[in-house]
Amino acid sequence: MRNIFVVVGIGVIAIVIWMVASTYGAGPLSTQTPSTPSSVAAVPVPFTELAHGMHSTVTARTNYLITSPSELLALWAMIDAPNQPPEVDFTRNDVIAVFAGNEPTAGYDIKVSQVKDSQSRMVTVLLTKPGANCLSPHAVTSPYQVIELSKTALSLAHQDQEDIVSCLQ
Repeated sequence: MRNIFVVVGIGVIAIVIWMVASTYGAGPLSTQTPSTPSSVAAVPVPFTELAHGMHSTVTARTNYLITSPSELLALWAMIDAPNQPPEVDFTRNDVIAVFAGNEPTAGYDIKVSQVKDSQSRMVTVLLTKPGANCLSPHAVTSPYQVIELSKTALSLAHQDQEDIVSCLQ
């Protein structure tokens, strides 16, 4: 019975995050495919990893922009973290969470590889997948990473890069 309450609670928290994100503009980052070269030089943006793991409640590939302590608390429930979320100064920083969604085996991962400011803030997300020749245990995983970085007035965009790991020796 307790598990039902936990699942319902997580569902309610996810709905609250979605409502807050859609009301206040936070939420999934847009996907941008560069069509013309930028005339502004891209500047690397430093970031800090707050959390990284293989199991979350998020079942689809998505990204979230977290801009308040209440959103961070709801996110922390989604990643089923054992501790309280870290302190983040939301007057100066934001949090970005990237989720790979459910994957059928081990060997999958997701990480922000770089963030650069130019005409927009571009977040490059590296999706790692096991190659066809890999012997990966059959276990559903749902990789995620949570990072903290400085606020920006620029629009946010992301690009996914895929890395297929070869297991041949």
